[in-house]
Amino acid sequence: MVKKQKTILLVDDNPVAQKMTAKVFANDGYQVYLAWDEKECLKQARENKPDLILMDVIFPSGDGREFVKKLKQDPDTSDIPVIFATNTIDVKDDDGNLIIPIGEESFRAFAKPLHYPKLVSTVRKEINRHRNQKKS
Repeated sequence: MVKKQKTILLVDDNPVAQKMTAKVFANDGYQVYLAWDEKECLKQARENKPDLILMDVIFPSGDGREFVKKLKQDPDTSDIPVIFATNTIDVKDDDGNLIIPIGEESFRAFAKPLHYPKLVSTVRKEINRHRNQKKS
C-alpha cells in the first residue's frame, strides 16, 4: 500500500517566515501549498484539500480567528484541521500546548519565531489523528 504524501497549507503574509517554514516541512516530506491572505487560503484549501492549514493569526486584511470561523462553516474546508502560528503570543510563554478558543472549538497555537521540531511533531500528530478519525 502506497502512503499518500502529507500536505500542508501555509498561510502567512511574511514571505521570509513563509519560505523558512515551507522549507522545514518540505524537508520533512510534506507537499507544501502557500497562501498570503484569506482569499488565497480559501482558494488553495478548496483546490488542494490539504491535510492541515498552518496559519498566522494576524493578516493585513483581517483576523485569522474570524477567518477560521468562515473556513469551518464552508462544507469544502470545514474538515481541515488548523494550527495557528502567531506573534500575539510571547515565545517564552509557548510550552507547545497553547490553545486559541474560537467559538465551540479549540485550536493549537505556536508563538513566532517558531520552534520547528515541536511544531513539526505536533503537525504530524494532528494529521495522523485526523486521518485515523476519517477511517473510523
